[in-house]
Amino acid sequence: MGERPGTTLRPGAVSPLVLTEVTGAPRRARVLAAFPTCVYLDLGAHERVLAVLASDALALPIGVRLAVPAAAVRWGVEPGDHAVVGEGRVVLPGLEVVASRTQRPARVRPVAPRRRRLLRVGAVPVHLPEPGVLGDLAHDLTAAALAGRPVGPGVRGLVGVGRGLTPSGDDALCGVLLTLGAVDAPAPRRALGSLRDAVREALPSTTSLSAALLVAAGAGYAVPDVARLVSLVAAGGAPLFDRDRLVDRVLSIGHSSGRDLLSGVSGALRAVDASLEPAPPGRSPSWLTTSS
Repeated sequence: MGERPGTTLRPGAVSPLVLTEVTGAPRRARVLAAFPTCVYLDLGAHERVLAVLASDALALPIGVRLAVPAAAVRWGVEPGDHAVVGEGRVVLPGLEVVASRTQRPARVRPVAPRRRRLLRVGAVPVHLPEPGVLGDLAHDLTAAALAGRPVGPGVRGLVGVGRGLTPSGDDALCGVLLTLGAVDAPAPRRALGSLRDAVREALPSTTSLSAALLVAAGAGYAVPDVARLVSLVAAGGAPLFDRDRLVDRVLSIGHSSGRDLLSGVSGALRAVDASLEPAPPGRSPSWLTTSS
């Protein structure tokens, strides 16, 4: 693709999660949604979405990020229009984003239980919002996964439930996936694997953007504030003021996405804590058992 007369070129940093499509053969990509700070493009599969992000947009892990704010960008597209993605560029009317470098998205940091100080949501003042029904559903689903019970019904009860591009049930499920990804132990790893499989089967029940973010969360990727908060809270090693500041920033995400995600984190943490309780004398705790 050559430069077109009258086209503004903007360099962008592309996430490795979408690098294959951005650097591959050119393809038409339908516009799923367009906002002042970002545009979402359909990459051909339901769970494959490219977020074209201004510098002041939420740093989604599936994006190519510009170095300029939304005030300096005119996307020139509406939902249903088409862009062209490939050969290291995203071509919009009057704008070409050139992938000049890669930028690895934020990811949760797994911590081994024997090195972590368990965070007991009911006893430690972490100031997470009241988890409510979503938190209870997240707890029950996480507990089932940790115990090796079927998780399909619980996943199907959350995926796609709610309104918007990222329904509330999906946001809570992202919190569950990220929390399990932050605990480096056999049982949580097995639970995460079973949940990822069940989530992939249920992806057609939700929006393309939400499906893409669920897949990313299953691999531990999230926006920076979310990844850092989940890592710190799961490790139990952050100063209280750091946690509170991060909680406030996460709560500001979307209309309710941040709050719903934290409901999933709270519910999952309760289930993980219960699974890591000391075992009776003479019996090893479940998270110390080895895979057969």
